[in-house]
Amino acid sequence: MTLILSACTNFYQVYSVADEHKTATDDRSMQFRTSDYLITYDMWANRGTLSFDLRNLSDQTMYVYLNESFIVDEGHAADFRQLRIVDHSLAFAGEVVAIPAGDYRHFTCPAIRRDIVELCHVDLCPSPQTVQTTSFTPETSPVHFGVKLTYSIGTDPAHKMVNNSFYVYEIVNYHKRNFEQCHDDTLRICDEMEILPVQDVRAPYKFYIEY
Repeated sequence: MTLILSACTNFYQVYSVADEHKTATDDRSMQFRTSDYLITYDMWANRGTLSFDLRNLSDQTMYVYLNESFIVDEGHAADFRQLRIVDHSLAFAGEVVAIPAGDYRHFTCPAIRRDIVELCHVDLCPSPQTVQTTSFTPETSPVHFGVKLTYSIGTDPAHKMVNNSFYVYEIVNYHKRNFEQCHDDTLRICDEMEILPVQDVRAPYKFYIEY
C-alpha cells in the first residue's frame, strides 16, 4: 500500500455520505431539524470535518452536556471533553454549554478520516479518462461515524439525545484534473448576482482525502 501510494501524486479519494434518517440538504449544508434545534453540517474538506452549527429553536436556553456528547468512529465513542472540542478556536468552559433561545454555537470537531480506503479492482492512480465508482449499503460501507449530543431545554430536568449517524455510500478516486473541474454558477453576493466558478464534485455531504 505504501509503495503504491508513493507512486501516486495529485490524486483524490472522494466520499459521499448518507445518514440513517431523512435529511434536508441544499448546496451549502446537511440539515437536521426538530422543534428544539437545527444542526447544519458541511463536511467538504481534506479528510472531512464533522464540525457543525447547533441553533436553539426553542424559546428557552438550551444546555449541551459535553461529557455526555460523543463523536462516534466505527463504534468507538469519545466524549467532547476528551476530544477538546471548541467553538471555532475558543475553548468551552466547564462541561455544560448554554445556547440562548434563537442563537447558535459552533462545534469544531476532528477530521472524519485520515487514511484512504483501498478498494479491490479499483485503480488508486486513475487516468483522467478513468472514473470508477464503488457503491455501498449501510451494511457493506467501510466507513461509519456520527455525532451524539445530550441536551436539555430551560428548567426541564429531562435530558434528550441527538443521534446523527452517517455512513459512506460511495467512493470515487479522481485524478487531479477531474477533481478540480468547475462550472459557472450564479450566486448572490450582497445585493448583486455574480457568476463564480464552483467545483463540480463539491457538496456538503461529501469529503475527500488528497494522496
